[in-house]
Amino acid sequence: MILRRVPSALTIPIGVAIAILLPAVPAWAHAALVSSDPEPGAELSTSPGVVTLAFSEPLNVELSNATVASPDGDAFQGTASSENRIAIPLTTNAPGVYVVEWSTVSTLDGHPLHGSFAFGVGVSPGAAGEGSVATGPGEGGLLLGLGRAAEYASLFAAMGMLLLQRLARKEPPIDWVRPRIRVALVTALVSGTTVVMAEAALAAGSPSLGRMATYLTTGSPGGARILRVAAEAAAVAASFIGGGLIVVPLVIALVALAWSGHAAAVDPRWLGIGADAVHVLSAGLWAGGILALVTLRPPDGWREPQGRALLERFTPVALVAFSVTVAAGAVRGFQELNTLSDLIRTSYGLVLLSKILAVVVMAQLSWLAWRRIVGSFKAEAAVAILVVGLAGVLAAYPLPPARITEAEAATAGSDEGVSALPQDGDLTLGASAGEVLVGLSVRPGEPGRNEILVYLLPLDGEQAAAGIPATVAIAGEAQVPMRDCGPTCRRTGLDLSGGEDLRVTIGGSSGGTAEFRVPALPAASGRRLLARAQARIHALDSYRMRENLSSGAGAVRSDYAFVAPDLARIDVEERSTTVFVGDTRYLREGTGPWQVQRNTPPLSVPIFIWDTFRPWVDPRIVGSERVDGRPARVLSFFGSSGGTPAWFRLWIGGNGLVLRAQMRAQGHFMDQQYGDFDAPIQIQAPRGAV
Repeated sequence: MILRRVPSALTIPIGVAIAILLPAVPAWAHAALVSSDPEPGAELSTSPGVVTLAFSEPLNVELSNATVASPDGDAFQGTASSENRIAIPLTTNAPGVYVVEWSTVSTLDGHPLHGSFAFGVGVSPGAAGEGSVATGPGEGGLLLGLGRAAEYASLFAAMGMLLLQRLARKEPPIDWVRPRIRVALVTALVSGTTVVMAEAALAAGSPSLGRMATYLTTGSPGGARILRVAAEAAAVAASFIGGGLIVVPLVIALVALAWSGHAAAVDPRWLGIGADAVHVLSAGLWAGGILALVTLRPPDGWREPQGRALLERFTPVALVAFSVTVAAGAVRGFQELNTLSDLIRTSYGLVLLSKILAVVVMAQLSWLAWRRIVGSFKAEAAVAILVVGLAGVLAAYPLPPARITEAEAATAGSDEGVSALPQDGDLTLGASAGEVLVGLSVRPGEPGRNEILVYLLPLDGEQAAAGIPATVAIAGEAQVPMRDCGPTCRRTGLDLSGGEDLRVTIGGSSGGTAEFRVPALPAASGRRLLARAQARIHALDSYRMRENLSSGAGAVRSDYAFVAPDLARIDVEERSTTVFVGDTRYLREGTGPWQVQRNTPPLSVPIFIWDTFRPWVDPRIVGSERVDGRPARVLSFFGSSGGTPAWFRLWIGGNGLVLRAQMRAQGHFMDQQYGDFDAPIQIQAPRGAV
């Protein structure tokens, strides 16, 4: 019989499926982490005050989080600061590699996502810096996919059994058709309940009932999961009352199945859910009918009149249902793939391609059965189960390719209005107001009048800056309200000649007042002074530094000693001591034992906080002061690194050495004092460290 040829016909889809599933389905698409500040793999001269992660999906705020492990042994926690961002404040400036790990739950379809990356301060994070994102299902996701496949198959079989029962009642009735619908419905309820509870526990990160309840009550997909299980339970209950009552809860369960998956994230949502609902309902009639036929035994076999009678009634319905299933499936495929090349370029596409090939084989077997060449439906049912299994794997993917591309395009095209960041020709000064970074730029305008631009950035990020009020005043005069020119931008005009004291007041619970002294205008260029200082300090063999780091609430004080090319000792007050000797790092937290890490990226000494914030925007000499009795000229400029804006002020002595430095960035208000230039400083491995 031709049934013997079936294994060779299934070789292609099964082979592709096995090739994909055995490696635990790696992610070949771009990460769902749209952007981060700092970027993965970045090498900085100072740690950021806040690590910001932007995602392509709206986040479940209570279940999404991130952690930054710093090289001095601390772990900093962060939570969602807006619907698609997580912010992690840091209160350390320790050199070394920082590891960022994040976990998110989408409110669009409830899928969890995990990833990590690293960046370095004073060192390169190496190849591990780029990190990874699990956009494909891992072992837990694959188990969920198998559970969902069992739920699909059971619901489809129940739908097919109801269809065959209805067809058998037509005149003349076929009395021997008695499918076991209740068994299929109970299987669907058990597998569906297991899948929903496992999804909730996986997204919650633990079997915590409170967190699982949060997952199941957030967004319409969470409600759809509860509705699905409730409808399956209602269908089981209806099976004890009468067959006609089963149809409504069964249809609701299938629609809810579509609503709780990837289709819920399609824009517009009704089109995604509608197409998927049509797809699963028609598949229930076609594939479910085939699964139901396998459970039946005609008295004289399928070739005899009683068996052929049922097949002749089922065939027209199956042909229409098959056509609708393929058409709706094609719509869903185009919704989830960015281009047709994603079928072979991404692991999601390869699973989908395997499903398509299996459907082709299934259609061929149906044609053979219709021509009465094959006398058994077992082969068709086997392929139907394979198709359903692959559908379960697709449902386990956290993020299909099209949604990643759409999110990246939307982020790249976002417009945040006028920028208050300084440009060449501006005089720019940085300060803090409470916990808010304040960058003031004085831009020449009409004769006798200057445009005043204020860049403000709280710890919670740019979106949190929108709507925060700001005013500016010359000392002794009334406050002048500033107009919004973007989420982080405020502007107004003032008549300035130089020497004025400006007060910028930022509203909100985390705001305060920042004070600025405007130098004589126009301020002299400081490019040559900065270039001379850079050449002088980067020729140093050794130096010490005392640092005060604050985020606006509390401060961390540290003492540093550096010896070129790769020696350093950092004592963080009441927290830790770190010693770098080449590629070996020694860490002691408090009074605990020394921890030794070998083969770490070595420091590159000398290193200064403004080194990587290039290009420097229009350095200006803004005054002169004395530092520890030594005269110094004060230099102010702006720079950015990986999207992190920062304002710097340097006190440069007559010999070109930087005596004092100040940095103002988001959550990173730093003051440093330098000394012991080229002094005989000894740094070596701690005694007793193994």
